[in-house]
Amino acid sequence: MRRSATILAFALISVSGAAQSALAQLAPEIGYVYPPGARAGSTVEVRIGGYDWTPDTQVFVHDSRIKLEIAGPPGEVLVPPPPYWFGAKGRGYAWPLPREYPARLTIPADVAPGNIRFQAANANGASPVGFIAVGNTAEIDEDASRKTPQLLAELPVTVNGRIDRIEEVDRYEFVTPQAGPVSIELVARRLGSPLHGLLKVADDQGKVVVDVVDTEGDDLATSFIARAGAKYTLSLHDLDFAGDRSYVYRLAIRRGPRVSAAYPAAGRRGTTQSIEFVGLGISTGANRIETLTREVPIPAAAGSYVFSYVLETLFGPSLPISLQVSDVLETAEPAGVRETTLGSLPCAVTGSLESRFGTDRFALQLKPGEQWRIEAQARDLGSPLDPELTLFGPDGKEIASSDDAEGTTNALLTVTSAAEGKYTLALTDRSGKSGGRDANYRLVIEPLRDDFSITVPAQLSAPLGGAIKVPVKVARQAGFKGPIQLLLAGLPAGVTAPADWTIAEGKGEATLDLACAADAPAAAALATLSAIAKIGDRTITRAAPLLLATTMKPRIKITPEGLDDVRKVHRGSTFLAPLFIERLEGYQGEVTLEMTAKQQRHRQGLASRDFVVPPTGTRVEYPIFVPEWMETTKTSRMILNGVVKVPDPKGNVRTLVQRMEMRIGILPEGALLKISSSATELSAAAGEEIRIPLTISRAPELKDPLVVEFVPDASQAGLVAAEAVNLAPDQREAVLAVRFAGDPQIAGDQPIVVRATARQDDVRRVVSETTIVVSVRAK
Repeated sequence: MRRSATILAFALISVSGAAQSALAQLAPEIGYVYPPGARAGSTVEVRIGGYDWTPDTQVFVHDSRIKLEIAGPPGEVLVPPPPYWFGAKGRGYAWPLPREYPARLTIPADVAPGNIRFQAANANGASPVGFIAVGNTAEIDEDASRKTPQLLAELPVTVNGRIDRIEEVDRYEFVTPQAGPVSIELVARRLGSPLHGLLKVADDQGKVVVDVVDTEGDDLATSFIARAGAKYTLSLHDLDFAGDRSYVYRLAIRRGPRVSAAYPAAGRRGTTQSIEFVGLGISTGANRIETLTREVPIPAAAGSYVFSYVLETLFGPSLPISLQVSDVLETAEPAGVRETTLGSLPCAVTGSLESRFGTDRFALQLKPGEQWRIEAQARDLGSPLDPELTLFGPDGKEIASSDDAEGTTNALLTVTSAAEGKYTLALTDRSGKSGGRDANYRLVIEPLRDDFSITVPAQLSAPLGGAIKVPVKVARQAGFKGPIQLLLAGLPAGVTAPADWTIAEGKGEATLDLACAADAPAAAALATLSAIAKIGDRTITRAAPLLLATTMKPRIKITPEGLDDVRKVHRGSTFLAPLFIERLEGYQGEVTLEMTAKQQRHRQGLASRDFVVPPTGTRVEYPIFVPEWMETTKTSRMILNGVVKVPDPKGNVRTLVQRMEMRIGILPEGALLKISSSATELSAAAGEEIRIPLTISRAPELKDPLVVEFVPDASQAGLVAAEAVNLAPDQREAVLAVRFAGDPQIAGDQPIVVRATARQDDVRRVVSETTIVVSVRAK
């Protein structure tokens, strides 16, 4: 059941002069896409949850083959519905408040499975990166209205779902016609979703066969051995039982094994590599870790470093596994071997630690002055290990060690050998998940070659008539110190960059000054920054995307009267919060006030609706509804945006968003109105009417008439109905007649939400609700 508080939007306006200062514009951010992806070769309707978006927001997909097109106007700002957290957890994180935009997602058939980046921009700035998933199997969307586990008729299937409220548990059922391994993959965190999944699978006898949880934010992949003809129930919820519209996920289920490790985990470019795959039941379907060897062709294309491989088995194809592409000899450490002498370098070895917290040692012969890059990979392979490397010199003394390289749990050493002799490399695991062949690592030893990489921001904003600096960081490798030429292509109209821009010899960073013409349009473009350097006889180019938006000056500034004061407000009533609106740059037009997306201490359904301040208005009493269930022991806050429409220098009308300075503070106190029912264990047959007795309690100062009405949820539309009852100020009791349709689907427990509403001073509203559960029998 879903319900939301009744909110009254009303404004009291006064008129006076304008002021002169304001903060920068509020750039949009991407919350989520739902469904969060689609199958290649399809076009689907989706909804984009945008934080502080405007109707003129543009979407930029980094893969030009994919189209994500906004198809209509946005909805209202969405406040999370009940249930809510109370007590200590009620002081926690406030989920951002989105508006949802209808959109159309088109993915050509030649797009490979994986996640695609996209961004958004408007006249207020550019957003960070969001993600869309591309699949290659049949897809269905979660039936959010269901009250029983959703049946998945066929495997393989990818379910697009969402944990959209606190305490929600999504359940699915499927039948396995044949015995053998079944694989399950949950993708959420990789889509930017906050969901830390806890996933269980139980068979038709109640035995739990899968119980896994994503505590590290890496998503989940697992498998189990199914019985022929058995029915399985899968349950999924957040680790902390959190939920919100942004908690989207993709759940892939298929007959076939999950490859947990490969030996070796890479192949030399353009060759055929013999690879031993490891997984549960991968060979015979037995409930044990098994191996299966295949000859795998390795891509020959230059620039390829990873490719997706699906292992075909007697039980169906596996979940895709990522294999590395390299330019060195790839070998696998034999099972049970803990000390290996490496022959010629460079090379790469895939191995496993046979005991928990064990150590593998590698002997290598080095000469003086040699520079080497030594990396131990794990997470890149899908392995749970957290490797640590330690290098010892010929004299047995430690030379260098590494646990986590920057931005990864891989271990990385860059060393220059000081003397000729036998060096020893020790590889250990800090995760505690070693001890079997199903957890592997890949040790790569390569010469440290002259090279470089660049880092640039994902998004920047340039004010019309102003300038902006683009920071570029360079990571130089080995002895490379040469100059690097920088080119920025695809800039928005009116933005110019220097024709000759070079990072000087030996420097690790630079900035580029971009100029934006004062008469340019407010626009955005996905530009490309290219870094080009000559290294020996090679010309190396590194490129990175950069979304650049040109922005307009703010036209308003919003400040609450009393600044950050806290006001006591009756629960279940409407608070008129006084605000000042300063008008800038001569703007005298309408201002729309809305809730900003990222609130602070926004709790338990505190809400309002948009309304318009007429031209020249500078003071407003903004209505905020305080639900009756809010705790009286905690203050809540609300922050607003002011939205205006202004033409840019080219006459294009753009929407500007300005976030309010300070916050509106509210401390809930006792309610003015309470509706309740003494009825318990009510029951009725489908097609019958039931009369529900109600009691009204009100504070002495509330002397207004009431309207008592039934509030159906989406599943009750057309099945449950009741006529509203009007009550005089002195009435304390009422009866609501509720009618149930004769439709068999009405059977079961039906929550009847009853709402009482009073107008206070003909402006504000006071609201109370109660829920009575009626057990409805089928005819």
